[in-house]
Parts: sequence; structure tokens; C-alpha cells
Amino acid sequence: GIKKLLVPGDGSASAFRAVRHAAAEAAVAGPAAQIHLLHVIEPMTPVTLSEAFSARRLDERFPPQAAQALEPAIAILAQAGARYSLHCHFGEPAAQIAAHARDAGCDAIIMGTRGRGAFARLVIGSVATQVVKLVDIPVTLVK
Repeated sequence: GIKKLLVPGDGSASAFRAVRHAAAEAAVAGPAAQIHLLHVIEPMTPVTLSEAFSARRLDERFPPQAAQALEPAIAILAQAGARYSLHCHFGEPAAQIAAHARDAGCDAIIMGTRGRGAFARLVIGSVATQVVKLVDIPVTLVK
């Protein structure tokens, strides 16, 4: 059964619908289910490898834009009584989403299809489609 659900969050209404969907799935899956909320920050400038690695060690202190994007999602999950963990990566969204799913051993991904900001490209045919191609676990797209 499904134990770990990965939900990329970018602060958009579409992403919050995906979070609600994930909370409902987790409730059905039972108390062992856990939701991984992931925010990906796309660097505006190319990041050197050493900078990328130091940026990954966020020690719970997420950059403001990540905290802002995830706060409403956290509220939704807390209200639903869902178990969750928070993650922030730097880089190209689809690649980071796929990498997290693989590294964390996620069973499925639930993601919104309409984003905002740097994620405005997050429409079916872009980030979501790339993610589907990059992973071999089920991906649920939520409008």
C-alpha cells in the first residue's frame, strides 16, 4: 500500500488542492502514511556545486519563499491530522521532484498542474510531464 506521498508545493491554489487530495489519500492509507511536502527553488543564476550542497543543508530554517509557499499546505495537513515532513531543494523542479521521490522511497506523487511565479510553467506538458517521464511510481495530477 501507499506509505509515502510526495507533494511538490509552490504556494499555488492548484498545489493546495493537491495537498488536500494527498491528505485524503493518507487518511485512507492509515496511520503509517506520511506526506513529504517539497518546495523547489529554481536558482536565477547558475549555482556552483559547492553552493548547491551548502544550500541543501537548511537545518529547518527554510528560505522565506519556501516557508511562504508551504505554510498554507502545512495548515491543511495539520487540520487533517496527517503526518508530514518538509523538504526544500534547489535546482530544476522536475529533476528535484524525481530525485526526492527516489531518494526518500516515495510510493506516489500528487501534484498540481497550475503553478505560480517560477512555477508558472507547471502546466500539463511541462514540469508535470517531465516528472511523469522521470519516475516509475504513480503520479496523480490535480488541477
